[in-house]
Amino acid sequence: MKYLQMVFMALVVVVSFAFVTTESNLVYADDDGEKYENYGGYGEKGEKGEDSPYEEVGETLGWGTVIAMGAAGVFFILRRSMKTVITNFPDLKNIFISISKFFGKYHIWIGVLALVFGISHGVTMYLSEGELETDGIIGLASVVFMAIASIIGAVLFKKKKLKSLRITHTALIGLAIVIGLIHIAAA
Repeated sequence: MKYLQMVFMALVVVVSFAFVTTESNLVYADDDGEKYENYGGYGEKGEKGEDSPYEEVGETLGWGTVIAMGAAGVFFILRRSMKTVITNFPDLKNIFISISKFFGKYHIWIGVLALVFGISHGVTMYLSEGELETDGIIGLASVVFMAIASIIGAVLFKKKKLKSLRITHTALIGLAIVIGLIHIAAA
């Protein structure tokens, strides 16, 4: 239950941030009392103006995905550098081990949060744009690889000794990161 509360709180923070940063575009023209919503949005000729609120929430969720993937990936970096840091900096041994244990303990939950943010980002952006464009397909591919890697990670959680699963999990996440970077560049 505590983990669920942590995930929920992170989601609340990201969504709250999105609502705080979005602006309201209500305009009264010539004091005639008519209310125009989303002034600067899609005009008569279909040109695009400012982002819709869905798009802003979607972008915030997308950056939340990037942050959560980075936080989950820190565990990999910590595990790979553990021996080097402990031998070269023995004074930092206790601090480094406690940080590594923290990220090891919450690695799965942070990864699940990244997957939830990624899916929510995709759904929100689809609702905002109304169609799946090229950058959306690239992002969908990234989330699919994240989902497959999470399934392998769940199996890996039960069978920690299988090195082939660990390599597959890491490779799929690496592929998802590369595709995600292409998605960010394309968007």
